[in-house]
Amino acid sequence: MHDELDFDPDELAVGGGPSHSAALPVWSVRVLAVLGLIIGVYLTSVSFSQSGLPLGCGSGSGCDEVLRSRWSNLFGVPVGAPAVLVYLAIIVCSVLVTRPAGSAARRCGRFGLIALATLVALSAVWFIGLQLLVLRATCPWCMAEHAVGLLTAAASFWLAMTQSANVPVHEPDAAQPRGFGMPVLAGGLIAAAFILLQVSFSTSTTTVARLPAGENSDTGPGPDRWVSVLNGELQLDVHELPTLGSPDAPLLLVLLYDYCCPHCRATHGYLQDGLDRYPDQYGVVLLPMPLDAECNPHVVETEPRFEEACELARLALAVWRANPAEFAEFDRWLFEPERPRSAELARDYAAQLVPGMNIDTAASEKWITDRIAADVAAYDSSGAETIPVILSPGLDTVVGRPESAERLFSILEAELGLTPVE
Repeated sequence: MHDELDFDPDELAVGGGPSHSAALPVWSVRVLAVLGLIIGVYLTSVSFSQSGLPLGCGSGSGCDEVLRSRWSNLFGVPVGAPAVLVYLAIIVCSVLVTRPAGSAARRCGRFGLIALATLVALSAVWFIGLQLLVLRATCPWCMAEHAVGLLTAAASFWLAMTQSANVPVHEPDAAQPRGFGMPVLAGGLIAAAFILLQVSFSTSTTTVARLPAGENSDTGPGPDRWVSVLNGELQLDVHELPTLGSPDAPLLLVLLYDYCCPHCRATHGYLQDGLDRYPDQYGVVLLPMPLDAECNPHVVETEPRFEEACELARLALAVWRANPAEFAEFDRWLFEPERPRSAELARDYAAQLVPGMNIDTAASEKWITDRIAADVAAYDSSGAETIPVILSPGLDTVVGRPESAERLFSILEAELGLTPVE
């Protein structure tokens, strides 16, 4: 039994107490650290392989938002990678603290265990705070990793206290400092340095994919204007569809989006800002494409964030159909908060904007159902793997959220000839 634990239980037990009281904190640290290590390796491998998202996470989900944010990496390296190294170091320290009393290995193990526990605890609090307060999106895998981190830190402090308390006064370790001050300070300084580096140097990992423009066309400004995109699969009578800007602008972009998608929210904002940067040069045709299995048969399982996406899309189109002049305000209001509006609030606001509109009748109109179905089918056959999608004749399709407004503007200027106006 003693050989398996790599230490003499009586050496750690107060007054020669039972061995299990000494073994429990040791194995608690090791089991939790191994669990954190496994999650960290998985998340890091997903990030490095760029193979998609963790199991159970879809496009536009909280995982997508968190793992593609600037806080998910440092100098291009996923933050899961250093977490893996920290968990490995904790396992090593949990072995070192069981070395013979008075040994340098034992003293180093205890110092390292406390310092690493402090680092893990502060880092977990930092990343939980970022998700809840800054991103306002949560990644279940990440939150599980942080929860395991906090438990590992607690178990590590428990082990360090048990180890300190159980060293008899006549042993060599009794002369060594048993306080937590210096190792906690060391761990805190490392955590502070990491946070400072993240704030100063981390960048978003969000990138856009490009698909060939295909055979598309635009009949040009006028009451009978039609735009054809996705090799003619989407034939759009633009005056019958909601737009940002004028449907008779020289150039028209087509946006496939979801009101619950954080990437769509950002891209929508970029395009809205672009209307001021490029006055009277383009308009945007808006085509809701919900990532909700209720109206999108290609979605296998709806992410919680998108559970009311179909209802929000129907309400937006209903407002457009009932009073086009109020659509821009409703569209702006839906995208205003970082978290999606609830369908209940959206119904109330739609009723305020269009008094007398029968919400249920308007939202269930066949035109709206057919419009959403056509947009969903077009997206599914487009080859795009995420939203938003920006289409326009003469423009290679932009898939995903551009990393910044400036990046999107550079694409539009280079490929469509837009000219900023100071």
